[in-house]
Amino acid sequence: MHVEASICEAYIVEEISISISYYFEPHLRTRINRVPQHDDGGEVSSSGNLSIFSNPGRPTPKNAVRGRYLSEIEFRQAHNYILFNYDELRPFIK
Repeated sequence: MHVEASICEAYIVEEISISISYYFEPHLRTRINRVPQHDDGGEVSSSGNLSIFSNPGRPTPKNAVRGRYLSEIEFRQAHNYILFNYDELRPFIK
């Protein structure tokens, strides 16, 4: 088995598929215009909401395996990152 050849082949296939996808009709789904992973086609009303909360999707079922909770430090870091790096919130930062 030649792992290096498999990696090279996968890279070449990926590059070719991306480059030829520019020649397809715009309505055909390709790697460059695919739907986001968690988009289930649902409608989202963005009346007065920040665009960060406008991603379509479904709630996780109650019986689904859930991930872990963030620690207090991780939560504060994520919170601060959003506050200081999200352009829509800039007018509210003093």
